[in-house]
Amino acid sequence: MLLALVVTADCLAEPVPLFSATYKVSYGILRGEMTLELRRNDESGYVYATSLRTRGLVSMFRRGAIVETTSLELVGGALRPLDYESIDTIARPHRETQYVFDQPAGRVTGTYKTRAIDEPMRPGGHNRISAHVAVMLALNADLDLPGFAVFDRARWRDYEFEVFPEQSVSTPLGNFDAVEIRYTSTKKNKSSSLYCAAVLDYVPVMIVYREDGKIKSRAQLVEHRPLD
Repeated sequence: MLLALVVTADCLAEPVPLFSATYKVSYGILRGEMTLELRRNDESGYVYATSLRTRGLVSMFRRGAIVETTSLELVGGALRPLDYESIDTIARPHRETQYVFDQPAGRVTGTYKTRAIDEPMRPGGHNRISAHVAVMLALNADLDLPGFAVFDRARWRDYEFEVFPEQSVSTPLGNFDAVEIRYTSTKKNKSSSLYCAAVLDYVPVMIVYREDGKIKSRAQLVEHRPLD
């Protein structure tokens, strides 16, 4: 059984790594640019947003962006997502997804594409991008990453985590000593890796997606700016 990852207030001795970062993305012959930004919403809340835009020749045929946003807060000493929104203007037709977590209590509600969603909430569960923040906070607080559930594409998915320390990563911004956090689906054929650098408060310097052991996409850090 996978354990839920809970980041407690006592573990947050170091500040949340508020930042803005830009990455170059390759997916087969496709090219794009991705941004990640974590900022404060209020005294106890945060907003994390990601944006992926096509670049190069492909943008002549498939323009648009995939913008994902989640709000998070500390409640009872635990970090939890409040909501999630995705707007995909690359897909044809365009796709929109909205989830609200634990409102009403114990439920995840919203819409996936055009389908209504109403599913049980998982304790300690995250969405596909709030999971990034949970990983960064765990690394900064020196916590274990046993795994947790992620609500993605209208259902909960359990992921197992592996930690590979002392990785050397080359990016357009330079070379970094990083920790690879690889999370794998229960079917074992798909996985994602966040390569997080301690020198940047464990902000990802590279993100890799694999299918059947082969790298399908890679995002490499081009620019990083702290927002503290």
